[in-house]
Amino acid sequence: MGGKKATKTRSIVLEILMELLPERETAAPIKDNLLIRDVLDKYDYMDVRDKSFIKRLAEGCVEQKITLDYVIGQYSRTGVGKMKPVILNILRMGVYQILYMETVPDSAACNEAVNLAVSKGLQGLKGFVNGVLRAVSREKEQIVWPSKENMEQYFSVRYSMPVWLVHMWSKRYDVETVEKMLAEFQKPSPLTIRLKETLPKEQQEQWKEQAALQGCRISEHPYLPYAYCLEHVDGVARIYGYEEGMFAVQDISSMLAVELAGIREGDLVIDVCAAPGGKAMHAAEKTGINGLVDARDISEYKLGLIRDNAMRLHPDMLEKDRIKIRIWDAAVLDESMLGKADVVIADLPCSGLGVIGHKADIRYRVTEEQISELAALQRKILGTVYRYLKPGGILLYSTCTISEEENEKNAAWILEQLPMESCRQLQLLPGIHQSDGFFIAKFRRKQDGC
Repeated sequence: MGGKKATKTRSIVLEILMELLPERETAAPIKDNLLIRDVLDKYDYMDVRDKSFIKRLAEGCVEQKITLDYVIGQYSRTGVGKMKPVILNILRMGVYQILYMETVPDSAACNEAVNLAVSKGLQGLKGFVNGVLRAVSREKEQIVWPSKENMEQYFSVRYSMPVWLVHMWSKRYDVETVEKMLAEFQKPSPLTIRLKETLPKEQQEQWKEQAALQGCRISEHPYLPYAYCLEHVDGVARIYGYEEGMFAVQDISSMLAVELAGIREGDLVIDVCAAPGGKAMHAAEKTGINGLVDARDISEYKLGLIRDNAMRLHPDMLEKDRIKIRIWDAAVLDESMLGKADVVIADLPCSGLGVIGHKADIRYRVTEEQISELAALQRKILGTVYRYLKPGGILLYSTCTISEEENEKNAAWILEQLPMESCRQLQLLPGIHQSDGFFIAKFRRKQDGC
């Protein structure tokens, strides 16, 4: 890929980065990385290889931002913080290609960066761009990284993670565990799906055969018999059985949360923050046609996501009103449901630090102050929704984060402030467990004094 075509694809990446990456650490929060998907949709007419290149380079520059800026700082007399944002992002793109994209010749990465600078009216800086990138190319095997004696700084640069997050995790876990987590965040994650347990054995085997014929590499997940990891997937909606509702896209940690809740046929389950509906649909499979899943969230948009999943996976239950979908603010008490639920699923808004592997920009958007604010919101919701439980009913609290304040401390708060008894707690860690970072705590409402 060369010439005008190469410059065009890199120009698109630059447009994305100008939106996604802040000028400096204290800049406004990064926008949702769905922007990359939206841009690719806009250029849907482009060659598949070009779109793949755009996606890889844009996502890579976001994921490796701290590492890229460190390397640029080693070879530039101008500090990263003093550079024009457009030049900094052009350099990030060039360094990423040199360090991480073996299919791109270093010369092409340098030349196209210069072309891009010129195309943006920065003719006077083309020598600077060329000089920095040529130096990185020459010395990429001799880059001086931070000393391991300062382990937190070393981890921050090598794994492109803000120091404060490395410090937070280092206070709780040993060095080996922290490094495994950080390394796992940088690995591509397979698509995880939940094959319907109610599918007859013949249909399950048929699904496996057909999906394999489509080029999917299928492996059984070791944690649950109906969970599978898929690789080489060209659009999940194209996979055999998707439209027919034979499977749901769902992470293993989310499946485990529903499993641990111990939902039985005929139960009334309230999922108080249900979008996009993975846990609610999983719960519906367990409650059956004689049960009821009350799936709630705060906006019409989120309800639309739940509804789409319900129509594909359980249209019969939706039609018979055994799945109810409605707008409700989880922090507001619904007096009509007091003491009625067998299970309340409270998978609450959180910092999302456990899914950095899927959403690289989270590491830059979340702050310590936000974690405290989220923990307080979680307690407010928990102090409301437990009241929907019957005596002996189950509260399933979960988050997709790795934060003591949102997880273990809130679990302790539940035991101290609410009439609940602990059944089980589980903190899943990427690189240690075969899942995202995820916290699950199961409680039972006490029989007396409730």
